Amino acid sequence: MKKIDFSKQRILIVDDQKPFLALLRGVLSSAGAQTQAIVTATSCEAALTRCRKEKFDFIICDLHLGLNKKNGFEFLEELRAKSLLKPSSVFVIISADSQRPMVLGSLEKQPDEYVVKPFSQAQLILRLEKAYARKQALAPVYKNIYAKNFPMAIEVCKQVIATDNRYKELVGRLLAELYWNTKQYSDAQQWLNSYSENHKRTWLTVSKAQTELLLKNYETAIELANSALRKNKLLIEAHDIIAQSWFELGKITEAEVAINTALRLSPFSIERQFKACIYARKNENYEKIIGLSQSIWEYSKKSVNRDLSHLCAHVRSYLEVAQHTSDTKAKGRFQQEALYTLQRYRHNESISRRDDFDFDVFEELIKARIHSQNGKLLNSKQCMTQVQNSVTEKFTDFPLPLTPDSIVAMLDLGEFEDAQILVDSLRASGKNLDCNTTALLKDAKARNTTQQDYYYKFNQQGITYHSQGKFEAAYHAFSEAQKSAPFNIGITLNLLQCSLRLLQKTTKPDRTLLDSSKKIFRLVQNMTMLDKHQQKFQLLTVELEKFMELK
Repeated sequence: MKKIDFSKQRILIVDDQKPFLALLRGVLSSAGAQTQAIVTATSCEAALTRCRKEKFDFIICDLHLGLNKKNGFEFLEELRAKSLLKPSSVFVIISADSQRPMVLGSLEKQPDEYVVKPFSQAQLILRLEKAYARKQALAPVYKNIYAKNFPMAIEVCKQVIATDNRYKELVGRLLAELYWNTKQYSDAQQWLNSYSENHKRTWLTVSKAQTELLLKNYETAIELANSALRKNKLLIEAHDIIAQSWFELGKITEAEVAINTALRLSPFSIERQFKACIYARKNENYEKIIGLSQSIWEYSKKSVNRDLSHLCAHVRSYLEVAQHTSDTKAKGRFQQEALYTLQRYRHNESISRRDDFDFDVFEELIKARIHSQNGKLLNSKQCMTQVQNSVTEKFTDFPLPLTPDSIVAMLDLGEFEDAQILVDSLRASGKNLDCNTTALLKDAKARNTTQQDYYYKFNQQGITYHSQGKFEAAYHAFSEAQKSAPFNIGITLNLLQCSLRLLQKTTKPDRTLLDSSKKIFRLVQNMTMLDKHQQKFQLLTVELEKFMELK
């Protein structure tokens, strides 16, 4: 085993307990590390600041770093996401925590070593030397993986397997993963099947199962994964494979059972929580999504995956249940829970200006959606107008976390043009939408498609007729469009404008036209409007007063 020349290494130690920092500093100093080359930090935030300035050779990090603070594996995840590690860096997690979910959650992040307290100086140095020797021997592999040069990484893996038996098994696993990443599933299958039948390692069985899943051989994947689980029930990947395979076979209940088992073993994977949301929604188990979306926010808010869209998704999960229940009392209860949950987050979560978010605006948005669910479209329209005015006042651009619910509220109100503007801005942002947001938008689009198509058809006819001076035909077209979007302020103003043009063309206005014009005027008058619509309405009011009493 290759010995470490600690005198040439830059080392970062992260622990919230200063006595333990001093202890580790002493251990490494006695092993030969230069005092000035050992850097300490009492939090991940402080450690990240140091890692932005230099990339360390060794990082030794405690798992737990204080209540409501980023932990060790979240720190590792962020370092990788932000490319703050060298390919040769050794990251070691130290922990006294023996709880299974925390241990398995840490191991899933694949630190170079996981050392359990208490340990001796000799034990720690030995584990560091093992990790260091492995990283040095496989440096060409890791270098290409970090550079995302996967074809070259595959070739290097093959060379190492042919010449170095020490890490043949580890490199074999890496090679299979590289084939998956490059979608060379048949090559992965051929490689894994080249192992001797006497090779009974569970990693091999699980890797074969994953490959069969990717090749869409779902029954074979389930059989192999179950075979691995008979040897070790803690193989989380095997449960994931079974869950996805059952899902692809249309056995949604079985998929939920399998993913729930994986979540009990290791709940800290955001990706796994999202998978569970997909299965629950497919099984119309909407109440289950409430707990899952809460976990997604709680587990992501201190990590590199922090996104206020996850907070919004949890609040709206109550509205998703309300949307799909026929029980009026239950519907009201879940709607109230959405507002209560929002208030809890308002008081408990720290939101900065950089977050591009406002709780007051979000609350008004949720109220707009609740009114819409209850058929109170005028109330919903008033709330939504307030949302739009507040966003204009407080933000330069429409905040991304608020965009999905705004799109839904606008579609349900028939404000199809405004909704499309936000859909386009969401696409232009390049933001990857999670499964909960995608399902929200898909559901809203599906229930409004017929009305939207009807609206666009007759609204376009109305615009064409109006531009040609055919005001009566335009009036009838806009009237048809309004039937599918009665609270669309734009179409209502167009209708009012057509009424005015028809009144201006006659020497003796038609009583029916006057009555309908007054009715449209009263409707618009009772609506809250954006400034652009208010200005147009005021101009129309001045002209209409020449033909009728409006007060």
